[in-house]
Amino acid sequence: MARITVPKLEASTFKGWTFVLVAGVVLAILAIIDRGGLGEITAANGSTSCQLEVVTDELNVRNGPSQGAALVETVPRGARIDGTKVVTDGFRELEEGRWAADQFLSPLPGSDCA
Repeated sequence: MARITVPKLEASTFKGWTFVLVAGVVLAILAIIDRGGLGEITAANGSTSCQLEVVTDELNVRNGPSQGAALVETVPRGARIDGTKVVTDGFRELEEGRWAADQFLSPLPGSDCA
């Protein structure tokens, strides 16, 4: 069986701004990976009068109003996105011809999504 050896680390290894910088970069990369990568996350910019918040862990956004439509992206809980008033078969139309299950979207206060 292979033996793994860990080099001896000196106390001075963990001192100074270089260590802080390297540790920060590593932790930031781990956070990005944990979040699901650098995929495009759509944010509400107010371009429509209907702004919505995602109320499920991950919302699948599709290119049509059905479960069988191709998946274009996933949006995390709490993300705010712009939508339209159009709801077809339980799917709400979002900007740019994208669709998401309406049951997992909650209109933001003051939005006109009805």
